[in-house]
Amino acid sequence: MSEYVLNFANDLGYGSIKAALNDEKIKMPSVIASEKPQDITEPVAFDNQDQQASYMKNFLNEMDVSVSSSAVTSQGRYLVGQAAVLSNLPIKAFDVNDFAGKSDDDLAMVLTLSMIAGKRVKDGFFNGEDLSETLKVTVNMATALPVAEGKNTGVIARYKAKFMDKTHTVTFHNFKDPITVAIKFQAVYVALEGETAQLFIKNSDDKFKATMVADLKANYPELSDVTADDIVQTQNVLGIDIGEGTTDLVMIVNGMVNSKASTSLAKGYGNVLQLANDVLQEQQMGFDNRAQLQSYLAQKVSPFAQKHQKRVQQVVYDQLEPFADEIVTAVSKTMRAANARAELIFVYGGGSIPMASQSSLRTKLAEKLRRFTGGDEVPVIWITPEYAQVLNEKGLELILSAIK
Repeated sequence: MSEYVLNFANDLGYGSIKAALNDEKIKMPSVIASEKPQDITEPVAFDNQDQQASYMKNFLNEMDVSVSSSAVTSQGRYLVGQAAVLSNLPIKAFDVNDFAGKSDDDLAMVLTLSMIAGKRVKDGFFNGEDLSETLKVTVNMATALPVAEGKNTGVIARYKAKFMDKTHTVTFHNFKDPITVAIKFQAVYVALEGETAQLFIKNSDDKFKATMVADLKANYPELSDVTADDIVQTQNVLGIDIGEGTTDLVMIVNGMVNSKASTSLAKGYGNVLQLANDVLQEQQMGFDNRAQLQSYLAQKVSPFAQKHQKRVQQVVYDQLEPFADEIVTAVSKTMRAANARAELIFVYGGGSIPMASQSSLRTKLAEKLRRFTGGDEVPVIWITPEYAQVLNEKGLELILSAIK
């Protein structure tokens, strides 16, 4: 068959991955579970073709892999993403407490290579390919690192080199006969988180623009005449991307990223979840890890469990206010370093969703920003939950269209 090329927009977050793999959009937890010999289960078998097709449609949530690559230092067999969460095995997630970068963590490579290989196997199955042969894939990828990490000398070049000029092999152990995928990268672009979100905001579609206008008018009635074009054409803005492990602050001055002022707060919503889980464990309501807590909070529970879920939610919300104060302090430092007036603030990222309704961050930001403008209001646009977590991924898609 002709060469299989995968165009991959890879927003690899500390808590979850938001990605576009050719025509398929996915979201999965950024976790793996290491399988010891006693943990390995029987290969999956199917009673009929419909059962097999159903399994393969969901294959990216079923991945059981080993990875062979000079870019991965630790070897093993892993359940990946949702399969890891549901396994009840100890989970490895990005450590939101240490200061090592995402680019130095094997987890970033294992997750990225597994997603690529999983998509290749899934498409190979539905295209009727011989899965006993090694499946090959050539990849064009756009991905991103936190601002503070990516600004360090040589980090982006080293991260890019981990993917390029090497062949990576992923083996799937889901079935009686293993399936092998050989991965080669043709082009890799490493951007900075938050900057990619601002790229999408500036080049966004009408549906998204309408949500920004709606938030602005709901909170600033005096700006009812402002249009979507007024918003996206504003040249001096600050983007606050509240992620799982970092909060990235991106300062745009005269339409250009001010890399000197842009920075990351080495803390995100994952730290809030970790603190909440410590409290929950003291109250005998704890989870094994923050990924399990996050999964529980997202579940639709029965009426009999709703009271308990609300108690758990409240413990999480109680941890948000100190985090809001840290974000405001980081914003203050960024504004001072930029030596420029932000005319508009955007708040987005997965952590922005609970903080919109359960913290005083909007009010605290408004108060702090007035101190940089002689008391004048600086409008804050809170990106709607539908888009808050996917702005970086959508920005990466724009970059990908330019490099592939």
